[in-house]
Amino acid sequence: MKRIPVPAVFQQWLSGVPAPAYMLTGDGTGLSDLVADLWMERFGAEGTTAEFSRWTAVDLERESPEMTWRTPSFFCRFRVFALHDLGDLKKTFRDGILSYLGFPDPSVILVFPCSDRSVAKTFSGVSGVRTVSLREEQAVSILANVTVSKIRAAGKELSEDSAAFLVRWVGPEYARVNEEIGKLLSFAGDRKEIGEEEIRQVCISSGAVDPFAMAERVVRKDVIGFLSMFRRFAAGAESADYHVLVGAVAWVVRRRMADGRGSLSPRRGGEILAALSEIDRGIKGESRFSPEQFFEIRLLKLLS
Repeated sequence: MKRIPVPAVFQQWLSGVPAPAYMLTGDGTGLSDLVADLWMERFGAEGTTAEFSRWTAVDLERESPEMTWRTPSFFCRFRVFALHDLGDLKKTFRDGILSYLGFPDPSVILVFPCSDRSVAKTFSGVSGVRTVSLREEQAVSILANVTVSKIRAAGKELSEDSAAFLVRWVGPEYARVNEEIGKLLSFAGDRKEIGEEEIRQVCISSGAVDPFAMAERVVRKDVIGFLSMFRRFAAGAESADYHVLVGAVAWVVRRRMADGRGSLSPRRGGEILAALSEIDRGIKGESRFSPEQFFEIRLLKLLS
């Protein structure tokens, strides 16, 4: 399979000598595995020996990371480690990583997401740590482009809109999107094109409720249908799931506004997008309500 085209935001990272660590923050935390894959592909293309390891929080607790990273490999020139979200780690383990980064091994590359702003600020000040913070739309666009490239490399066709739908459907995490791409290719068989219908049939949604079906109820001002679906969604949702839902609704709204059939007026579409922007700020900590409460209150006001 052809190499994944390097997204513009990562080209500087991948064009020179590897840094000791790469940190992804903001809405780009789900792309850390993509960065690790890009490094492995570059080393493979260059004929440089390298090995990849993914370390969970349990691995970090069970192993001795600093000892492992400082122990040389007799088989590989580089070792790439994808770590768990730093924001979810105990301070003891974060301090150990900081200590290691004070004197890193030049053959080791650490790639990690960080969802905690204060922790990210600490690590971004460490020499040798390269940092990028992405907005949700950037992360979705990058993953959609990667998806199209992988599908085409396998001899199939997938539109950019359908690729964005896939990312919204499963969540903006490279590991999950990559897994679903494999399932789609297997399911497609001899068919040349893959579309939204196949994605709905094969891929696992990021929640118990179809976020796009919920979005359609918002557009149609179906209060009862929206509440029924939203409360089922909220029963198992985590904070990050509400950001995914905001993105899904915004995607449907923009698509309906641009379909040329007048199915959603610019005025109504603008009202929904403005409400979503307010909701997104609120669930990021600018409201005293929980994400569930703020989302429901603001959407009910919009639907009234």
